[in-house]
Amino acid sequence: MAHFQDIQLLRTTYLRGPSIWTYRPVLEVWLDLGALEDYPSNLLPGFNERLTDWLPGLVEHHCGVGHRGGFLERLQEGTWCGHVLEHTIIELLNLAGMGAEFGQTRSVRQRGVYRMVFRCPEELVAKVALQQGHALIMAAINDRPFDVAAAVAAIEQAIEARYLGPSTASIVDAAAQRRIPFIRLNDGNLVQLGYGAAQRRIWSTETDKTSAIGLGISEDKDLAKQLLKASGVPVPEWELVGSADEAWDEAQDIGLPVTVKPYNSNKGEGVGVNLTTEAQVRSAYAAARQLTRYVMVERHIPGHVHRLLVVGGRLVAASRGEYPQGGANPRAAMATVDCTAQVHPDIAYLATLAAKVVGLDIAGVDLVCQHIDQPLAAQDGAILEVNAGPGLLMHLKPSHGVPQPVGEAIVEHLFPQPETPLADKEGMAARIPVVGMVGTRHNAWTARLTGWLLQLSGKRTGVACSQGSFLNGRLTQAGDHTRWQAAHRLLVNRLAEAAVIQTTARSILEEGLAYDRCQVGLVTDWDGWQTLADHDVHEAADLRRVLRTQIDVVLSQGTGVLNADDDAVAELASLCDGQVLLFSQQAANPHIAAHREQGGRAVFVQHSQVVLAQGGTERSLGSVAALSPAAAAVPDTPALLAALACAWALDISPELLAAGCKTFVFE
Repeated sequence: MAHFQDIQLLRTTYLRGPSIWTYRPVLEVWLDLGALEDYPSNLLPGFNERLTDWLPGLVEHHCGVGHRGGFLERLQEGTWCGHVLEHTIIELLNLAGMGAEFGQTRSVRQRGVYRMVFRCPEELVAKVALQQGHALIMAAINDRPFDVAAAVAAIEQAIEARYLGPSTASIVDAAAQRRIPFIRLNDGNLVQLGYGAAQRRIWSTETDKTSAIGLGISEDKDLAKQLLKASGVPVPEWELVGSADEAWDEAQDIGLPVTVKPYNSNKGEGVGVNLTTEAQVRSAYAAARQLTRYVMVERHIPGHVHRLLVVGGRLVAASRGEYPQGGANPRAAMATVDCTAQVHPDIAYLATLAAKVVGLDIAGVDLVCQHIDQPLAAQDGAILEVNAGPGLLMHLKPSHGVPQPVGEAIVEHLFPQPETPLADKEGMAARIPVVGMVGTRHNAWTARLTGWLLQLSGKRTGVACSQGSFLNGRLTQAGDHTRWQAAHRLLVNRLAEAAVIQTTARSILEEGLAYDRCQVGLVTDWDGWQTLADHDVHEAADLRRVLRTQIDVVLSQGTGVLNADDDAVAELASLCDGQVLLFSQQAANPHIAAHREQGGRAVFVQHSQVVLAQGGTERSLGSVAALSPAAAAVPDTPALLAALACAWALDISPELLAAGCKTFVFE
């Protein structure tokens, strides 16, 4: 059997946003098959058998065939190894617990070279999966042993290192269901939901609505109990003690059994429950004292431990567990049973009251009672603690019972749904107006003017363009800011109430867009393809897949703005999910005429006048000269029309458009 050299990985590019491939992050890999270009899968002896023995789950891959077993059919018929590598990586990701459904492999003009992509939300995980998949396929080709379990374990380790915790992930997933964008702000669980001034931040289950004072009170169990007791919330009798002797004395005064715990206990650490002997009390005191200066002795409440989740003043989930017997952490190895539907209204009221008294928007309320479906006072139950940052796993995956949509409840708390949910089907409550533009002709000028018009309309506007980054017209950083990072900085800025982002075809190819969707997407021209041969763009037609990305991401409630004087640009209109607004230097432009016949909007020049038109209705905005008194600052008429079209697409009034153009200064 012939021995084949490894498939060469010529370059890898992590595309962090919408790209020519898909809306979501992908790893793009350029592969050189070398001699394997002449050996599709059906010409490699034993390859298919080894591959499917190692990865039996490949039978579930539909591939382009469209049904179960489709990829296996392609293997038997003969498919090239770049395509096989794509499916190998996807299956390894599936085995590691990260569903990966999207992948594509396409040849380029150079023989034996392919562009292969697969979807993965974390760059580190994607690169580990690529490494393991590459090693596996070469072992299968050359009939070498391979440890699939070790490969999966390596990917799992990368996932463990990089992925969000289950509580944070449930919130992010719920936000995604409402099409609310998210940005991870650190390597942990700090996440931004939404853009700019519309954003909210979460850190696990703490939010930017979580009171720092409330957090401090919740950590001071003694203070929290005092406040709860003063508000009429039933709590067990307790005392703070400073020695093991005091602990035993108070235990006898309160009455055995008792619970001993740190006054600022967290997640049950250092807590001893149901203590009935002096030895147990002293031992529990010693354990608690190692964690805190003060130790609390409280009356043990018989019954079942319950964790009630309160979000925004509303009980959204309840879980029941059982104390382990004697002296151990009460949450250790505790089975959880969902009991949300059984919670008595009296108990629900007391739980929400407890969260309000402590001052937490999201709280885990621990209580003990015999029956969750009966009033608390009647069964001598009590609330033990009110905790900030409660874990959600017990509600998401209870040992028994129905999982609760707690992530959805938290997203609803942060971004309340309108009375008609369909009005916010694209997460508009979490979005600021984003204008994205791509092209080569004076786009910095267009971006700056668009930003100025948005600013005049009352929105604090950020602009990232080839001149630099601006906020409310003030230069914050000079330089070419058409790359992903500059746009990203703008979108995380809590001051930005609107954003204008200039990008380039190269940036789309090498990074993807920094935003998932935009209210306005502008394409000005079809130039620049000659400089993109390194991305397999060799003629003007190849640029379509790149430039359409800007139009593909326009929201259904948004607008695609296109230069009707460029036929290739105008033809992108059919790809827009939202409305289309065309601009042209000629009133008689055929694209404009056809568009207006359908009731569409357009901006054009007629007898030296800039005209705003919708269907058969026209309004003159003024002459080109009058709209640009500082003539030297105006690069050309299409740039002016493009900016006016973008601003009009955001419903800025014609009067403000005219006034804004006359007062704009481009430096």
